[in-house]
Amino acid sequence: MDPNTMYSVDLSGPAPDLGMQAWMDDRDSMPRVVFAASHRIETFGTDGNAGPDPFLHGLQTGGWAEFNDFPGWAEPAPGWSAVLDVATDELTMSNPEGVPFYQGSLNSSKAWRRSARRNGLFIALAGDIADPRDIADAVDAGRMYAMLCPITVAMPGRTT
Repeated sequence: MDPNTMYSVDLSGPAPDLGMQAWMDDRDSMPRVVFAASHRIETFGTDGNAGPDPFLHGLQTGGWAEFNDFPGWAEPAPGWSAVLDVATDELTMSNPEGVPFYQGSLNSSKAWRRSARRNGLFIALAGDIADPRDIADAVDAGRMYAMLCPITVAMPGRTT
């Protein structure tokens, strides 16, 4: 995307590809991955006021629950799945239609992989953030989302 170009965004269609960054977190017994869009799109209404954020709109309508809605993400998200290829450390997380939400390196630790394999799930976090330090502010603003995502950890020579 060219920062000097104006784009129109149709929120009724598929979300635009904004690129994605991911950070793993292995500090607790449940593994977590924090996702942030590499690019953000600002929209404006015809009255000149700020419009909806396409990335957050995609989270709201795509099976994610607001972070503070713990019952909303207490069960694995229907249709979502992820595969971590340990040999390449590539994580692919796909939505119920099979479209990758994220596909790229995770830089996962041995503890994270062990926990993900044992639990078969990880907590996915995404929202109005540029990096994990922004999570608390996004939660306070109601602009942070979460889900439990089923994961398969593919080890060389076996899949578990």
